[in-house]
Amino acid sequence: MVNNLSISFQNDMQELTHVLQVVNVFLEPRELKSKLVYAVNLILEEILVNIIKYGYDDEDSHEIEVQIGVEDEVALTVIDDGKEFNPLTVPPPDHSKSAMDRIEEGLGLQFVRHMRNAMEYRREGDKNILRIWIFV
Repeated sequence: MVNNLSISFQNDMQELTHVLQVVNVFLEPRELKSKLVYAVNLILEEILVNIIKYGYDDEDSHEIEVQIGVEDEVALTVIDDGKEFNPLTVPPPDHSKSAMDRIEEGLGLQFVRHMRNAMEYRREGDKNILRIWIFV
């Protein structure tokens, strides 16, 4: 069984549902714990929605690539050519603010931070490369 998936799509919310379906079809035969599959889906959705909504200053079509590897952990890699953005530098939300204000300030990224085991970011040329590991 192939343990790697690579899928590219355009920065269009309509394509996001298809990407998540492909990811689930890839993960299903690996018999991973439901909690792990949930984490993969939530993390990918949060990261990809942020890229699509905030990553580009133009209305042009841009390619986003998602790579998944399953071994002793699930390794997610997301590559895009959007504005430089390091999610590791986003400060924790201010809990004195309302939940809606915290959502606008990156509350979703805090969920990602809590669900993953490791995360790294780098910028290579005009590409953001985000790697996230979730242990099986």
